[in-house]
Amino acid sequence: MTSIRLPVLLAIVALSVGVRLGPYVFGAHHVDPGSMAYPWNFSPILALSLFGGALYASRRLVYLVPLATYLLGDVGIWVVTGRADWALYAGQPVVYLAVALVATCGFLMRGKRSWGRLAGSGLLAAVGFFVVTNFAVWASGGGVRYPMNVAGLIDCYVQAIPFFRNSLVSMAVFLPLLFSPVALRDRSLVPRWQHSPVRS
Repeated sequence: MTSIRLPVLLAIVALSVGVRLGPYVFGAHHVDPGSMAYPWNFSPILALSLFGGALYASRRLVYLVPLATYLLGDVGIWVVTGRADWALYAGQPVVYLAVALVATCGFLMRGKRSWGRLAGSGLLAAVGFFVVTNFAVWASGGGVRYPMNVAGLIDCYVQAIPFFRNSLVSMAVFLPLLFSPVALRDRSLVPRWQHSPVRS
């Protein structure tokens, strides 16, 4: 934890919670937030999870920070809307598991940080989150929205592509910030461009 500037970490955590609460604060008291035009999944939470796996000295904090941040968002949704069913939902354990898997992807960068590896890990983490959470949406839906067959599963993934796009954009925005001298006290931790050796 000593590697990251505490004000930056707190700002990212606060932004993660704020982004989750945004649609509920702005008009969701009477309207289902799922019907609102909002950049769902554009959030620093996945980048923060990946960052922790790569740099936190304590492995407990690797999972505690992103999961506690997500939990704060869920509790905040309950407080703001008074709707426990929006804060505590059937697929919630799977979402938390997916966040933990993203944090685990960060371990791939321990001691081997480069911008290429960072981009690859960010892509892998976003794909993993997309695959796991949307499979859970399909599997737990009982066929109400998506039929319980291959076509229904494919349709579920297709409908979630805008969310996946927003996850990728947020990774592209927040990963470079978290792994920059703005956030890191030790510049030696900033990833470097590594060129493959030329073979003759």
